Amino acid sequence: MELLRTVAEYFLWFLLYSVCGWIMETTLYAVRKKQAVKRGFLFGPLCPIYGVGMILCMLLFYQRIENIFLLFLAGAFVCTVLEYVTHFVLEKLFHSTWWDYSGKKFNIRGRVCLQNTLLFGVGVVLIVRVFQPFLILWTAKIPNTVLYAVSFVLYTVLIIDLTTTIAGLKNTVEVLKRLQTDINEHLQKNIDETDAYMTELSERIKASALVSEAVERFRHGNSPLVRLHNAYPHFKLERYKDAVQLLFDKIDEKKDEHKKDAQK
Repeated sequence: MELLRTVAEYFLWFLLYSVCGWIMETTLYAVRKKQAVKRGFLFGPLCPIYGVGMILCMLLFYQRIENIFLLFLAGAFVCTVLEYVTHFVLEKLFHSTWWDYSGKKFNIRGRVCLQNTLLFGVGVVLIVRVFQPFLILWTAKIPNTVLYAVSFVLYTVLIIDLTTTIAGLKNTVEVLKRLQTDINEHLQKNIDETDAYMTELSERIKASALVSEAVERFRHGNSPLVRLHNAYPHFKLERYKDAVQLLFDKIDEKKDEHKKDAQK
């Protein structure tokens, strides 16, 4: 029972830090871009990488490193490595790019940057030395029955969210695959044509039934691809980059048309 309670407590902490990470990212993005956009991969208000990072730092550093400066360095290092590895895995397995720090100073292949590393270090110090002790005391007061029930409900919601998101992304990729194949066939047939002809060809592809169908589905169906594009402007699917760009151009055109109609 002791092990079960420990797992349940860590799960709640993981969710809490994931939600806090989501709130922080959403707030900072809104301040910088002056635009309210829901960040995160999942439908729910979660950024799991923050939960994973903080739980990892908890296991490694809590009541193990007393020196604040060493804690800062260790936390900054671990979180930076986690961010780099996460970016690398997503890039290699899914041919996707979620964030790009190439425009920031002291970055490594656009995957990590010094600014975030310093922020990670400060965050780990605050959480491990200030917030986590209070969080431990608070969760210790929750009765086993309540703790297990809440954890089970939240776990179920998380699994449903994850399953729904993955299913939606899978359907999106199927549409992109069809569209990319169609684009490649047109381009291969006319590879030596003039720029003007290629522009005309692009417009014809945009007007095709396949593109219109995909645009309507993505525009009205809360597509994971559209949500990711809004939340992460640097998000790319390299394997279907032409199809993605074509769809977003067309979706933007539709949005502009609706704005003009609304102003009339």
